[in-house]
Amino acid sequence: MNQVALASVFAALAILTPSLKNVLNFDSRQVRETLCRTGLKWVSEDERTSLARKLAQAGLEMDPAYFAGLRLALVAGTVVLLLPLMAFGLDFFWLVLLAPLLYFVPNMWLNEKAGDRKSAIRLSLADFSVLFSTALSAGADLPLALTEAARSVGGPLAEEVGRVMRDYGVGKNLADALEEMAERCDVDELRALARVIVQSYRYGAPLAEAMKSHAAQMRMVRRYEIMEAAGKLSVKITVPILLCMLVPVMMTIGFPAVVKLMEAFNF
Repeated sequence: MNQVALASVFAALAILTPSLKNVLNFDSRQVRETLCRTGLKWVSEDERTSLARKLAQAGLEMDPAYFAGLRLALVAGTVVLLLPLMAFGLDFFWLVLLAPLLYFVPNMWLNEKAGDRKSAIRLSLADFSVLFSTALSAGADLPLALTEAARSVGGPLAEEVGRVMRDYGVGKNLADALEEMAERCDVDELRALARVIVQSYRYGAPLAEAMKSHAAQMRMVRRYEIMEAAGKLSVKITVPILLCMLVPVMMTIGFPAVVKLMEAFNF
């Protein structure tokens, strides 16, 4: 068992630190480069592509190779910390359990963060569409209308629109920046909004009228979603009502009858 533990320690160190000197010096730039090299070495290109998409959806400007390296470092660090404890009686089962679990925990956190951010964008799109349409009707040009509407709604959608404006400011075509935003966020409603703006921007169609129609459609969709959520809520509260109200009422009504029956049968 000692030989297995020692071999596991060296294997973990080999994965965690291709260059041990860089880590021991605690140079943040060198550690970052080490983790990036580790991620590039031990994670496939397809997985890095998937990680890059998830990181973008979560709003994290992070190299996917660096994230993969951090994930491996978490597992290897846990192995290195737990192996010495085995000499004091720690069961090997915990090492076998925690190491794979910690490998998937960062992915679970990333998926949850990406899902929450997409939900926040989806919820703010209706208000953004109305504000954007109002700004266009008031005479604002497209970049100004986007900026003002995004500033009003705030949140992740404002961050994405701000990134579009930064890309536009350095010379990127606005239509291309909007399409990249829609692809990056992977929200169907945002993709539809970007499609309306891009088509009007490229072909010279009156954007204010198109946005009025789109904003009305978004409000209708939002209304239906609220009605659907309300319908589901009525079903969800049925069980608490039965447990918290109906059962006590039945007990209150039935208790005297039970007492009378017990007295009648001499229990």
